[in-house]
Amino acid sequence: MRCFYHPDREAVGSCKSCGKGLCPECAVDLVKGLACRGRCEADVQAVIQLIDQNIRHMAVVESSLQGRASIMQQGKSARYANGFFLLVAGVVLAIFGAADLDRFSFVLVLGVVFLLFGVYWLILARRFQIQKPPQDKS
Repeated sequence: MRCFYHPDREAVGSCKSCGKGLCPECAVDLVKGLACRGRCEADVQAVIQLIDQNIRHMAVVESSLQGRASIMQQGKSARYANGFFLLVAGVVLAIFGAADLDRFSFVLVLGVVFLLFGVYWLILARRFQIQKPPQDKS
């Protein structure tokens, strides 16, 4: 590759902004990339800063995803706890309602509804467990 500004010279690299080949005289080394001297230095510096920001943000996103796994595990436990609570509440209400059907028939119906909903909730909690993705063993 030849220098864009000096076609008779061999290029040492290309500008990170415009992609033109640069000889040592035309290139400015900005540590993480080359730039055209006096032309693209500000653009390349902005690109380097943007890349650095993206790398920092990716670290934040990765730590957030690890935190979500913990939250999902807690959610699994909460689903089972909710189902068991509904079952227990249903049993208590059904027994209380059955004790005096004349006055508390609605409570009996409510207890049966809680029982059915508790069973349904436990079935859903078991059916929709979050599956871990397969681990890459390479």
